[in-house]
Amino acid sequence: MSDWVRRPETGVPASALLERKSQDFLALVERLTAPLAPGVIAQLRAQAGTAIHAGRLSEADKALAQAELAAIDGAHDLSALPPERRLLIGENRADRAALSFLRTSPEGYREAATRYGEAAAVLALADPARSRAVALDQARVLMRLSEDLGGREGYEAAIPLLRRQLQPLDRLADTLAYAQIQDLLATALESLGAVTGETRWREQALDHCRSGLEYLSREEAPALWRAMKLRFGRLAVALGTGQHDDNLLEDAIANYAGLLATWPRSDNEPRWLEAEHMISRARATLGKRRTDLALLERAFNGLTRVSDSIDRRREPLRWAQLKDQMGAVLVSMAERYSEPVVLEEALKLFDVALEELPRDKVPLSWARSRMNQAEAILELARRTKDLDRAQRGLAQMVEAVDVAIQGDRARAGEYQARLAEAGALAERLMEG
Repeated sequence: MSDWVRRPETGVPASALLERKSQDFLALVERLTAPLAPGVIAQLRAQAGTAIHAGRLSEADKALAQAELAAIDGAHDLSALPPERRLLIGENRADRAALSFLRTSPEGYREAATRYGEAAAVLALADPARSRAVALDQARVLMRLSEDLGGREGYEAAIPLLRRQLQPLDRLADTLAYAQIQDLLATALESLGAVTGETRWREQALDHCRSGLEYLSREEAPALWRAMKLRFGRLAVALGTGQHDDNLLEDAIANYAGLLATWPRSDNEPRWLEAEHMISRARATLGKRRTDLALLERAFNGLTRVSDSIDRRREPLRWAQLKDQMGAVLVSMAERYSEPVVLEEALKLFDVALEELPRDKVPLSWARSRMNQAEAILELARRTKDLDRAQRGLAQMVEAVDVAIQGDRARAGEYQARLAEAGALAERLMEG
């Protein structure tokens, strides 16, 4: 954290960033203690490790630069050196990149990326596979520039670099390497979409996930396969919902079903619950559009399983959002039932959700849940011919839509359409 220590005006890094940097630090220390070369190079690398432990990063970089010069040994044409010497030079330059990366400043990240690029170029002369791995480290550093420090610069720089790494690969002969790069590309594109709000980046991320998974088997790389399935499903649900694309929602459901069928919950319960939650959301959306009671019932059961696994005291917001989603599914299911009991159960779920969604702290979540509840109130009023209830529901909808538009103007049209529909229903009731 040299930049933080030397320049306190930049502020203390967030705890998550400090944790990440501690892992980066430990990884570099481990590399420097590993035997890479005998004699003076080993001594200089040991000096660098000692300096890092003492927080003297400039001194450590100087020692690694001297080790690199010792490996070059006055040569003017690196391509003329034997492969083992080129490997030594490249690995040393990669360690200098990792050292630059310990700095919590944009300049440190950019310097690290440049050095990783140089290391990859040197290693390409001796070990193409290792060169590709270091080039991927370069891409990861660029992605971390945006992840750790904000903005889109790092993602935009990493994406073309990763696409160049894909070009020489055959998806059949190099299935694993091909999938790894596709996963990184999808990560960068999805993140860029989150930063910019532009759907096109998420669409490209989905395409890269689909391509990477095409020939990758679960047995070949279980962790990567699961991670890509999770990302594919998340993107397909978001795009399918936002673009009203039922085919994407069907893809998401099939994707998650295949994942959950082969993944024991005990293996990684938080990620398993994520998959269960997302498949339930996809089923709920598709079930509502098609008035498919079977899909809606499966969605409700899945949301219930996830909700039952969440500690309300530890994660009140997540718990409340699940209850709200369960209530919305019951409202959709109520279209197939003449009895009011389903709507009444939905109203109870919205009530308990709103207990953990205070308007002053989470106004947008409060407004969305209040809108969902107002629609249930209006539907119940329609069935029971209760004008007073209809007026209360409409007043609640007006208030909730006003708050929602203030917090999410991008979806103002959607909220206003819901209000107009609610107003029309109330008006019909009042007219008899």
